[in-house]
Amino acid sequence: MYGLRRWWGGVLLGATMLACGSVAGESELLAAEPQTNPEAPEQEVSSQHRKKPLPEPRPLRSGNVAVAYGGGKYLVAWEDVREGNVYATRVKPDGTLLDPEGIRLNPLPGAGGQPAIAYDGTNFVVVWDTGDGASGIRVSPRGEVIGELFEVFYSGDVFGPVDIACGREMCLVTYEVTADDADDIWMTRMRPDGTVLETRSLSDSDRDADSAAVAWNGREFLVVWGDTRGGDLDARNIHGARVLPDGTILDPGGRPLVSVPGDQRTPDVVWTGRRFLVVWSDNRGGDYDVYGARVRSDGRVEDPDGLPISTAAGDQLFPSVAHHGPKSLVVWGDSRDGAPRVWGARVTEYGEVKDPSGFLISSGDFAEESTPEVAYGADRFLAVYEGTGSEGGYTLAARVKHDTRVLDSPARVLTRSTEEPEVESTR
Repeated sequence: MYGLRRWWGGVLLGATMLACGSVAGESELLAAEPQTNPEAPEQEVSSQHRKKPLPEPRPLRSGNVAVAYGGGKYLVAWEDVREGNVYATRVKPDGTLLDPEGIRLNPLPGAGGQPAIAYDGTNFVVVWDTGDGASGIRVSPRGEVIGELFEVFYSGDVFGPVDIACGREMCLVTYEVTADDADDIWMTRMRPDGTVLETRSLSDSDRDADSAAVAWNGREFLVVWGDTRGGDLDARNIHGARVLPDGTILDPGGRPLVSVPGDQRTPDVVWTGRRFLVVWSDNRGGDYDVYGARVRSDGRVEDPDGLPISTAAGDQLFPSVAHHGPKSLVVWGDSRDGAPRVWGARVTEYGEVKDPSGFLISSGDFAEESTPEVAYGADRFLAVYEGTGSEGGYTLAARVKHDTRVLDSPARVLTRSTEEPEVESTR
């Protein structure tokens, strides 16, 4: 999934920039955002001690975003070009950005990769791949980094994104491990404070498995992934396995959830209160479309052929899903109009797609707007995604109401820096 995201972004950005040239309005978008922490109290400062104005915020080449809600706030994390590479910010339900400079999560100078976030009922737990394993740290809803950096797993064979789901006492982290003969999905059970309890293989494939995602329903975890067993390397099916908090794997080796012609890849999963909803990209019709399937907690699949969620022209890639009440919101990157944009659709508990044509979420202010993630909190969804234009890369956010109203257009810019730009020597 990680490599596919980079491929998708590079191809579409190149094509769009050639067609459209530079993108107007990015500087204006940055200037419109607040530059101070709204939580900081106002203080009187004498004219003799006033600091010089900060330089204009500049874009950061950021991407691979993640989002979760808890403690009355959203936490958004991303890959960043600054030292440590993994940063985050908190966003209030009213859209207020609480950490304009970002919170550095990785204290080490080494590279950090694509993050994933879960909320354990008290704090956020953020994990990311390091290229040779996975690390993590906790963040409070107040924006405090709690405790020390912890190691989830170490191996020279780890590849691709990690994902995480947490209850109050247990978290499950999933990731892909590359071996000589096959790529498998592995899991690490750990306490929310990072104490590792067990690491073991989850899939049992003599072919490649990738792009794992995990959700928690209060009793067990469901892990889903793309699996090539029974097909070629370009024809994945969606497999899954249920895991109990004590580590018992109820579906040893994983089992097929959806086995249809074509390639099914990059799944995501959420618990709806009654069942799991799994979504993925599917090219059974030629281009990649978004499909879904409902899965009972006993493992029974209610939609074995998949529910078509979006079959628009062009490719629909990297779906993400969040749930509240009677419906889920599915978001994805969409090329139906040429330039990549973020679209969404609502799906009910009964498998009804409320928006069969989809609705536009991203505002179109950047050349490329893609690879979204979504979370629910405070009676609204927050869709976060990557925006890339002539001045660099950004993490963007848009709040979405249950009736599909998008509350932020243009989208809110979450990544910024007021540091002086580095100047290369000409000697």
